[in-house]
Amino acid sequence: MSELLQSKCGELKKIINSKHNCIQTGMHIMRFKFLYCFLLLLIASWTLTVSAQVTGKNPDKVYGYDPLLYNGKVYYYYNLPHTKGNQYLFDEFDQQGALTIRGITYTNVNLNLDLLNQLLILKYSNAIGSQNLIEVSFAWLQKFEIKGRHFEVIATADTTKEIYQVLGTGPARILYFQSKKLLIENLTESTDQFYSDVQRLMYVEVSNQKYRYKNNRSFVAAFPPLQHDAVRKYIRKHNLIVQKAKDSEMTELINYCNTLTGK
Repeated sequence: MSELLQSKCGELKKIINSKHNCIQTGMHIMRFKFLYCFLLLLIASWTLTVSAQVTGKNPDKVYGYDPLLYNGKVYYYYNLPHTKGNQYLFDEFDQQGALTIRGITYTNVNLNLDLLNQLLILKYSNAIGSQNLIEVSFAWLQKFEIKGRHFEVIATADTTKEIYQVLGTGPARILYFQSKKLLIENLTESTDQFYSDVQRLMYVEVSNQKYRYKNNRSFVAAFPPLQHDAVRKYIRKHNLIVQKAKDSEMTELINYCNTLTGK
C-alpha cells in the first residue's frame, strides 16, 4: 500500500512539475511576444521618422508640418469625365511658390490657384510620400507668389476677402480679379462641360480707393484731374491699350503714375 502511495505521489509530482514548466514556458512565450511587438513599434517609428526626413524636395522637410502653414481643409474637387480644361490658373503647380501667413514667409512651396472656387491650393508630400492637397486658410493668409506673379488677399467693403493679382507697390496699384466659369457645351447634343478662359476684372487702386477700368479712358479717369494729362500722354507715347497690355507694361505705367503723386 505504501509503495502504491509513493508511486502515485511520484506521478503527481511529475504532473505538477510538468504543469509548472508549461506555465513558465507560457510566460516566456508571452514575454517574447511582448518584446517582439515592442521592437516592431520601435522599428516602425524609426522608419516613419527617416521617411519624413528623406521624402524629397517638399515643404515638410523644411517646415516639419508647421501648423500655421498646414492649417486648411483637405481639398477635394473632381471634374466629370470628358471635361475640357481645369479650374486652375496654371496647368501645373509651381514648386517654387511662396506665401506669407501672419508675417511669416514660406518659400519653395507647391502652389496653384483654383479660379473656379477662389482658393489657394497647397500640394505637399506626407511622411510616407503620398501627395496631398489642402486649401490654404484665408484666416491669416496675406500674400503669395505663383510663377512670378504677386497676389494679395484684400478685404472688400463688406469685409469679404478676395484674391487679387497686384502690380506696383503703391500708393497707386493695379489689381486684377481673375476667375473661371464651368460651362456646358450647347452647340451639340453633348452635355460635356468645359472651363472658360481666364476672366479678368481690372481695377486701379488710388488713395486706398478701388476703381474699375475697362479701357484707356476709364483708367485715366481714376486719377486726380491734375494728373490726367500726364497719364494720358504716357499711354499715347508707349502705344498702350491698358486692357490688353502685358503685366510688365502695366507695372511700368503704374510706377510712372506713382511719380505724379501730389501734382
